[in-house]
Amino acid sequence: MSEFVITYNQKKHTVKIIDSSKVEINGRTLNVELTEINKHSMLIKLGNIPFEAAYNSHSNGNYEFLIEGSYFNINIRTKLQDFANEIISKKESAKKMHECRAPMPGLINKVLRKIGDSINIGDPIIILEAMKMENELRSNYSGIVKEIMVKGGEAVEKDAIIMTIE
Repeated sequence: MSEFVITYNQKKHTVKIIDSSKVEINGRTLNVELTEINKHSMLIKLGNIPFEAAYNSHSNGNYEFLIEGSYFNINIRTKLQDFANEIISKKESAKKMHECRAPMPGLINKVLRKIGDSINIGDPIIILEAMKMENELRSNYSGIVKEIMVKGGEAVEKDAIIMTIE
């Protein structure tokens, strides 16, 4: 038995191919009959209802279907491919969180940003006093301030996380 995950309109549907004439879609078993008409079209019979479908396949499991005048853009993956894609997506979204760190020990004189502020690379974010000099710390990342770990008057060590940007 083969198992697939079909994504349509950002909703996932589980499809199990039981045998050449039966499929299970989201737990519901249906009789199915597929007849290839040519390279990009087929006749699909679900239960007793026939559908003529034209399709085009793209990379990464993406397909375009035209069925009875309605257009569908779907993604078909095996259960394992879908699981791997979820892990990769979570990893990529986790990578988007950047930490701004103190380059030296010192005293936070002033926090120049607040949570929710939009920041570009090079924008000033904090005034840090070190060795009786004020240093304007600038962002190495563009994004939105998600967290501020320090406040004015607070001492920080070198490499302390002072702010996260997403």
